Amino acid sequence: MQTMLSIKIDRSLKNEAKEAARALGVSLNAVINRYIKEFVATREITFTEYLMPNKKTRRILDMAERDLKCGKNIVGPFDSVDEFIKSLKAPDKTK
Repeated sequence: MQTMLSIKIDRSLKNEAKEAARALGVSLNAVINRYIKEFVATREITFTEYLMPNKKTRRILDMAERDLKCGKNIVGPFDSVDEFIKSLKAPDKTK
C-alpha cells in the first residue's frame, strides 16, 4: 500500500533534483524513497550548510550542548531499563 507525502521545497531546488535524478536515469520519487529508507534504517541524518535546524531548534541544541559541557540537567547512563524508569519517576532535581 502506498501513500502520498507532501512537502514544501524551494522550486529551483526541486527542479535541480529532478534534473540530477533524470541524469542518473531514475525518477525523483525513487531518489526520495531511497533516502527515506536509508534514514529509517540508520536513524541518522547529516546537517550541512544547506540543511540547518531553524532558530528555535538551534537555540535548544545550543542550550543542551552548554548543559552537557557543564554537567547540568544530565541523567544516566543507565545499566538497566528498571534504573531508567526509576529515574523518570524520581522528583525533578534540576530545579
